[in-house]
Amino acid sequence: MVKFILFVVISFLVMRMVLRVLRVGVRFFRAEGSGRSEHGSASRSAGRQIEEADYEVIDSHLNDNERKGPQ
Repeated sequence: MVKFILFVVISFLVMRMVLRVLRVGVRFFRAEGSGRSEHGSASRSAGRQIEEADYEVIDSHLNDNERKGPQ
């Protein structure tokens, strides 16, 4: 029984290490690919602008509601 528990723990640690290595590899290839294409960086900056605009709209609505006060 102890051998089985040790096997499960070691298997878990090995799988975790393999998944981390694969994630780092995927990030490396994505970073290398996006550096070459201008379209990738353009879409990222457009997404950030949209996100900032959303926050500005939400903030303005909150400010309007605070000015009106309780109804």
